[in-house]
Amino acid sequence: MVNDSQVLVARLGAHPVPGRRPPGALPAARLAARAAPRGARTILEAPRTGSVVDVRAHKRALLVTFRRDGTPVPTPVWAAEADGRLYVRSERAAGKIKRLRRDPRVLVAPCTVRGKPLGSPFEATARTMSSREEPIAEQALSRRYGLGRALFEWAIDRMRVDMCYLEITPGSWEDSDSSSA
Repeated sequence: MVNDSQVLVARLGAHPVPGRRPPGALPAARLAARAAPRGARTILEAPRTGSVVDVRAHKRALLVTFRRDGTPVPTPVWAAEADGRLYVRSERAAGKIKRLRRDPRVLVAPCTVRGKPLGSPFEATARTMSSREEPIAEQALSRRYGLGRALFEWAIDRMRVDMCYLEITPGSWEDSDSSSA
């Protein structure tokens, strides 16, 4: 049992500095957005028949968030499944997190390392997890990606980058709209 004065930490070695990003993060993100594969840009027209099972069968997932004007922004991410939901770790200052605060709707599809879709997307909603919930996501990601991710995250932790976890819940956008009304 955890009381309010105790805070669970998903990554014990992490001591993030609020707002800190890795060196070169912004130019790299802009370059990646321009170099997105054509399939990633046309994902809106694809039939939305994918599932979490499809994503689980591949190493990476394409997370598509939406700008204010409705433009899709595809981002390849490491995603791990637990209890029918996907979990992702990202910089708290990343564009996708800012877009999700305004519009939690996302499309998710399996993809290559560069973001080329390998299957049909599915509709979902995403949210930033509280610090109490983060150990669930960290455990799922650690189990799924092992040593390679552990080394990457060790470097991110040493740079004290401000990170957060996302919980992605599959479901039709109409269902989420009607439940919030």
